[in-house]
Amino acid sequence: MVQATIEAMLKQKIGLDANSIGSNAIAYAIDQRRSRCGSPTLQDYCDRLKHSSEELSALIETVVVPETWFFRDREPFVCLKQWIQNHWKPTRKLRILSAPCSTGEEAYSSAITLLEAGLSTEQFRIDAIDISQVALEKAKQAIYTKRSFRGKTEINPLYFEAVNDRYRVRSQIRQVVQFMQENLLEPRFLLERQYDVIFCRNLLIYLDAEARSQVMKTLDRALNVSGLLFVGSAETSQVPSAHYESINHPAAFAYRKVERPEPAPLRVSALKSLPLPKQIPKVSQLEQARLCLDRGQFTEAARLCEAHLSIDRTDTEAYLLLSKIYQELNQLPEAEQALQKAIYLNPKFYDALIELAVLKEQQGDFATAKILRSRVQRLLNL
Repeated sequence: MVQATIEAMLKQKIGLDANSIGSNAIAYAIDQRRSRCGSPTLQDYCDRLKHSSEELSALIETVVVPETWFFRDREPFVCLKQWIQNHWKPTRKLRILSAPCSTGEEAYSSAITLLEAGLSTEQFRIDAIDISQVALEKAKQAIYTKRSFRGKTEINPLYFEAVNDRYRVRSQIRQVVQFMQENLLEPRFLLERQYDVIFCRNLLIYLDAEARSQVMKTLDRALNVSGLLFVGSAETSQVPSAHYESINHPAAFAYRKVERPEPAPLRVSALKSLPLPKQIPKVSQLEQARLCLDRGQFTEAARLCEAHLSIDRTDTEAYLLLSKIYQELNQLPEAEQALQKAIYLNPKFYDALIELAVLKEQQGDFATAKILRSRVQRLLNL
């Protein structure tokens, strides 16, 4: 099938999992580009893609539709501000990475957050990368409509100036953000830079397993020990628990990178003199399931998680974990059922509500997703 060949090209270039956005959406984008190029058949267009990196880039621009706004989800930026005020020691310049940055709202939101946390523009620098040149050009222009200010986001004149019916980010904020075209699967400058904070939200859910693993390794290399990593609400299972600990801030989905020193090897003579341990502590089935999930052993992770739930059928965290495992196995009905059980046991279970809302959005059930997000908003307002 010709479309399958094109989807494979997209997977190789940007790691796109076709199931994440649906083959129909990809077919629509392909047809748009095929018509624009004047290719009479799908096969002709496929042949063109094989020999034209420019056309492949144009197709990627059509497939990757940016959807972001200032201070999206709010809590990650609240968490960042608190971290700056309580933990950051300004002995050197703070460096932040926004990847992918889309049209720039996240990067500029980060800059505003740092200013409101008390830092000056000389104390930080933000790198913002994206594969889309079109999105980057808009980000550099820094002019936005009201659609980029959703919910309770205030258009503060300290940070924005009115330009007709639009709003432009003020120059002192624009100058601390550097926008660059970069593919996280083919990193260039990231191999030479280190960051204290990385935002990588709502990218991993669109990638296949191999690409997700590769991106996480790239980000891990780029993040300093004790630095913060922000991911999307449906991406927490991708953060390796061996190297990161969750920040206790609801709805921020933030993790701190920790240093896990390897134990020094013992000499044989020392081993002989050591007494045998009285008892080796057992790792729970649930922890084993988490480890298997981190390693990509999804079938074994599901077995362990289900075994745990056969003993404790009221463990809401286990149902949440099981849902994430089922999503990796592409067993979406089972994933949804696990989330529904968690919410039934705890109607105020924020993480499960968010996870189910995202799952519904991916399935195209936006009405149910809207209801779930309304429940989440009510919880935040309590």
